[in-house]
Amino acid sequence: MVANAKPLIDLAPSAWPTAQIAAQLEWLSTNALGGYAFGTVSGALQRRWHGFLIAATDPPAGRTMLVSKVEITAIANDERVQMSANQWTNGMQAPGLACLGRVWLDGSIIVREWKIGASILEERMSMARGRNATAITLTLQGGTHAVDLELKCMVNHRPHDQLVKPNAFTPRIQTCERGLHVCIDHASGEGKDIFLQADGATAQPDGEWYADYFLPVEQACGYDCVDAHCCAGILKITIQPGESRGFTASTCSERAGEGARVIAATAARDQSLITLAKAQDNAFRARLVLAADQFIVERPLPNGARGTSIIAGYPWFADWGRDALISLPGLCLETGRFEEAASILRSLARFEKDGLLPNRFPSPGEPWLDNSVDAPLLLAHAARRTVNASGDFTLARDLFPTLVKIFNAFTKGTRHGIRVDPADGLLVATDPGTQLTWMDAKVGAAVITPRMGKPVEINALWCGLLTTLIEWAPQLKQDASPFVAALAKAQKSFARYINANQEQLADTLDSPQGVDHSQRPNQIFAVQPWVRLIPNEVAQKIVARVEKDLLTPYGLRTLEKNSPGYIGRYGGNVQTRDQAYHNGTAWPWLIGPLGCALRTLGNPGRVAEMKQPFQEHLRRGCLGQICEVADGDLPQNTGGCVAQAWSVAALLDQGIGENSPST
Repeated sequence: MVANAKPLIDLAPSAWPTAQIAAQLEWLSTNALGGYAFGTVSGALQRRWHGFLIAATDPPAGRTMLVSKVEITAIANDERVQMSANQWTNGMQAPGLACLGRVWLDGSIIVREWKIGASILEERMSMARGRNATAITLTLQGGTHAVDLELKCMVNHRPHDQLVKPNAFTPRIQTCERGLHVCIDHASGEGKDIFLQADGATAQPDGEWYADYFLPVEQACGYDCVDAHCCAGILKITIQPGESRGFTASTCSERAGEGARVIAATAARDQSLITLAKAQDNAFRARLVLAADQFIVERPLPNGARGTSIIAGYPWFADWGRDALISLPGLCLETGRFEEAASILRSLARFEKDGLLPNRFPSPGEPWLDNSVDAPLLLAHAARRTVNASGDFTLARDLFPTLVKIFNAFTKGTRHGIRVDPADGLLVATDPGTQLTWMDAKVGAAVITPRMGKPVEINALWCGLLTTLIEWAPQLKQDASPFVAALAKAQKSFARYINANQEQLADTLDSPQGVDHSQRPNQIFAVQPWVRLIPNEVAQKIVARVEKDLLTPYGLRTLEKNSPGYIGRYGGNVQTRDQAYHNGTAWPWLIGPLGCALRTLGNPGRVAEMKQPFQEHLRRGCLGQICEVADGDLPQNTGGCVAQAWSVAALLDQGIGENSPST
């Protein structure tokens, strides 16, 4: 156990009274490359993304399903206990679920305990860090007799977001030391070879395809929902009381005992992360620290070197510029990972072009996407907090030229209609048919929340960029006067956002439809400690109304309930979900900027209260992780990605680096 306290995630059979509920409780393990293992407590596959080894073959992209599941069967006293479950098109089969006695997280290690006769078989699972490999250790506790184990290994070779039909390809399967070597002849590079190995194992190759895996989550989302996987074969081992055996699924042949080494290395790393974050005596915070670690990955840079980035969410998102910069303070600064924070910032700065940063890093063959007016501004926000928290002014020196390029590009005007309006000094973002802010849902050619004109949070962040340049310029012996003049003009014009009752800020000014007075959460970005944009008494009213109208147990609604177009449920097919995405759906990450506003106004205790409901959420859905979104209406169902970087970051964020050392 990596924390001093009782593990926060520790479930008994009462948590899964039915096989269906056991299949809704999920777990996640990642490898710092973009690869992941993702499954359910029962072992039943419910999504196309569920798999034991999803390898990042072009880190952090190229994610490929290699091993879909490993079904363990225990044989003791001539009785077979299948420690897994399958949901077929004709129903659920979970014969061994009655033997599952406990599921818990020992740090980031997923632990399941099975009752096998008079013994307990403990199964521990984790991915290997920095490699495309997933490991299991099996330990027999109690009893007096040996237990025979069969490990049935189901393999595939498909993009993690696609499904296949039976016999989609014919793998070449042969025995190797302690297991099986599966070769995918039509593939190349990493992932062409899959090694399935267990300590002391004998192997029996197979090759039969199993069809009709039914994926109910995919069906609910309106997608294809029947998949197929190939049985590579069965590994057989015998385990004596008190003994452990390790198993690995990997893209390379592993040494004997590697499963145990992977699990031990994971436990040691967990402890070091918790210690670094000074969370040893706070189980909730320790859990969030480990959740945060799952998103930080390597990213290739334009010069061929490797940098650092942040996966936006699992299982389907890769790394996004906007998401990484919003997430960085919580994931890195609050956990003491200053060097990685600096690496992420320097990595992203290398991709600057015409004042813009990648909104989403493209996969091979995909177009470059820079449709984000906020990502360049968030670079300044995250950089200022990192420099203030770490005291590393060399980072400011390195990033200052990039921030100046952003200032110049936005002042002169750049792509997507992004420019400073010379009349009032506010930033305009107008590109019909293109979503430019974080409210970026789009169905076909229709942008659901276009927000063309002068969005409120964009101009709050613009003022933040100017403040950063003003603060850093003298220390770097640079002329700050252009930034001072630009800030003075924008600050004066910011009063245009305040409504007549001085209790709300407009969401967008000067849009094609005029002023958008919708009650949305974006206005809270205007209440920040580094630059005063609105009077304190107005800020108090705005934050109070946001709490009253938008706050839910799982974050802020994206639209007030009485507004036209409000949608309180997030679900259904992709079009229905995208309509609700920013029109009522609640987002946990918005607790971050709301917390900043509350701390600015002298009410930090309120922030802690808002985080309380998430302690229970960690025990539901994806164990130990925080969801992307939830329904705006109560009771709230969670949705979107089961593990979202900026959601975790918002709960960790206590405000480190919000103020400069001199304030």
